Amino acid sequence: MIGQAKRLSELIKSEPHNSVATNKIIAVASGKGGTGKSFFILNYASLLSSIGKRILLIDLDSNLANIDVMLNITSEKGIGDFLQNRVLLNELVTEVRPNFDVIFGDSGKLKLPIKRKEIIDYLFANIKKLAQNYDKVLVDTGAGVQTDNLYTLSKTDYIALVINPDPTSVMDGYALTKLLFSEYGKRELGVIVNKCDDAEEGKIAFGNLNTATSHFLKTKLKHLGTINYSSNVYKSIKNQVLFSEEYSESNLVNQIKEMIF
Repeated sequence: MIGQAKRLSELIKSEPHNSVATNKIIAVASGKGGTGKSFFILNYASLLSSIGKRILLIDLDSNLANIDVMLNITSEKGIGDFLQNRVLLNELVTEVRPNFDVIFGDSGKLKLPIKRKEIIDYLFANIKKLAQNYDKVLVDTGAGVQTDNLYTLSKTDYIALVINPDPTSVMDGYALTKLLFSEYGKRELGVIVNKCDDAEEGKIAFGNLNTATSHFLKTKLKHLGTINYSSNVYKSIKNQVLFSEEYSESNLVNQIKEMIF
């Protein structure tokens, strides 16, 4: 029987050229905070790096960055230092695991420059240069529908929307999707339903969101997968350890492994 890691590697290699799996710069987004997008992208990045994929994770959650906290790493410099022309972007790259590099964000620094479009354009011009050294660049963005956040998402190749099964999260996800479609023409979004009791709950939540986008926006979303709720997730965050390493044999880790985008 093919092992989970080997299976994931073979699936990635077998994806057709025009698949979403070929997109280089991928962002996770959410309509509101607390959906678990940072948890997902951090562990997804770790799992991809563990099968030999060279991964760069960038924390662009302005002023509420937490990837460094989740990894229990103290970072002296973050993305704000680049935006203020103090360092080059490649000088912020920190190796946290073999094949797994991170550019940390900033938390509580309110004197960052206003993120006008030209600043975001400059940032992503530099990100694209760095991307040449990686198989995937994963971007953790802020939650919500602020203009700067939407424009940041529009600069990426693909967006994975993380929602929870409760109706408010589904509606917030729809609001974000609608703005991305109407303002920036982003019509190919994937959806991850996190903190579910079971797979059926995830299917229902995705179905409700997809029905709304199909009816009102005339487009369909892609269900990337469902992640069950686990109290061990909270424990891993509290203890500042990677869930995918601490609970490597859990069903939740297998659910993340099965998502390829």
